[in-house]
Amino acid sequence: MSTQKTRQPSIQRLFLQLLNKNRLQHAYIFEGKGGTGKKEMAMWITQSLYCDQNEEGACQHCETCRRIAEHHHPDVLEIEPDGQSIKIAQVRALREEFTKSGMESRRKIVIVEDAEKMTNQAANSLLKFLEEPDGEITVFLLTTAKHRMLSTILSRSQLIHFPQLPKADRIQMLTDKGLSHEKAAILVHLTSDVNQAEELAAKDELIQLIQTVWKWYTFISKKDDQAFVYVHTDLMSLVKDKADQYIVLDLMLILLQDVLNSQVNDTYTFAFTAQQTELKKDAGRFRPLAIAKMMEVILTGKKQLDSNVAAQGIFEDCSLQLLSIVKEES
Repeated sequence: MSTQKTRQPSIQRLFLQLLNKNRLQHAYIFEGKGGTGKKEMAMWITQSLYCDQNEEGACQHCETCRRIAEHHHPDVLEIEPDGQSIKIAQVRALREEFTKSGMESRRKIVIVEDAEKMTNQAANSLLKFLEEPDGEITVFLLTTAKHRMLSTILSRSQLIHFPQLPKADRIQMLTDKGLSHEKAAILVHLTSDVNQAEELAAKDELIQLIQTVWKWYTFISKKDDQAFVYVHTDLMSLVKDKADQYIVLDLMLILLQDVLNSQVNDTYTFAFTAQQTELKKDAGRFRPLAIAKMMEVILTGKKQLDSNVAAQGIFEDCSLQLLSIVKEES
């Protein structure tokens, strides 16, 4: 029986060996960016432990595997934040659930999503749960920020890092969810977190932001002083909050990275795929040093945003500095 492919095949192979040798530890921390397959791996390991047909990992088809996938197995409990945090009442309810009669086996699995959001009380309650288990218990703590977890939890758990997926894989994941290739290519440059990319994709204004930043860049690349006016007439009316302001500067930075990277790599995959013909022309016009200076202007703008400088002033100043650099290239 072939093993189901996951996003992290090397980690899957590791756990397959542990499962075959019956050496699974009592607690694991799965750490990595959103979309790297942490929950998927925890579910696969869980299914493999209970699978009716288990020969080489979970079969994914038997009744037990399906019940786990559908969150209906009484010995598999999942916790996620209730609002902004995981509260002590949730952990206490978990412990009570496992003391009830009618469980199907001595083995029990706990999967905690966003484990860094446990309150100190909840984390300490879970710690007691780990130290005084009732039967065979394995806990999977999933997190994108292990530094926010209690040191006592960290010291009693085996840390498994889930590396960032290649850009091509992240683009494929987003297109599989119905996004256009052009939109997905930009999103994976905006964030390496696939879950965050999906959230950004749901923003109604995202496409308009991308188009507006492209027009702003076009004015600048053509040495058109309209770039300064455009900030007031179009750009500022579109940005609603600081998150949008960062997106604007990040998109400009990605455009400049497209130009710079295409100068040094003939096989470079553009973020702005629909505009790559124009960007290749710019790559032939601008020296790498000029592009580097332009990128530094944008990075300085991001630092100013961090310091709560007014966004319109930052964008207008960026326009003037970028235009000056482009004009020097003439």
